[in-house]
Amino acid sequence: MNKLKFISAIILILIGIAGRFFLVSYAGIPNFEIITAIALISGIYLGGVYAIVIPLSIIFLSDLVIGNTYIFIFTWTAFALIGLFGFLFKNKLKKKLLFNSILIGITSSVFFYLYTNFGWWLMSGMYEYSLSGLIRCYWMAILFFRNNLVGNLIFVPLGIYTASKVFNYSQKRCYYFSANKNERTL
Repeated sequence: MNKLKFISAIILILIGIAGRFFLVSYAGIPNFEIITAIALISGIYLGGVYAIVIPLSIIFLSDLVIGNTYIFIFTWTAFALIGLFGFLFKNKLKKKLLFNSILIGITSSVFFYLYTNFGWWLMSGMYEYSLSGLIRCYWMAILFFRNNLVGNLIFVPLGIYTASKVFNYSQKRCYYFSANKNERTL
């Protein structure tokens, strides 16, 4: 099972990097991304350290080419925390899959928006350090929130549904082969 998790992690990282490059280079829509879906999938189906390592690996490796801003610490930790959300709520997410994946996609978008824009307000110097400055920062980022929300409403349910089918199939295949192997040795 550990080998299957490791291979799955590598595949998810490669999909995440390719998806990020494609969406940044060709779609060009700010904050329209697949990393949230992959972070949640990592937490739900792989768990443990994978929930954090996979999204951070995607961001780190793709940022080497794409780049990031000085609030990268907020961006990176947001995706790591979203992976942990997937891990913490995995039992709930496996029930009523479509509804709960839409709900966690919306929740992840709201969290990402609030958290990263707080980081932007705190570190950019673009807005005064007051409640009105913070509100203005959030107001000016509504377009980014909308794009992130639309992306998560597409990629999170699609990704979690696909992952559920792939991981269930893989687990059945692994069980089948290990059961047959034991039968031969008896």
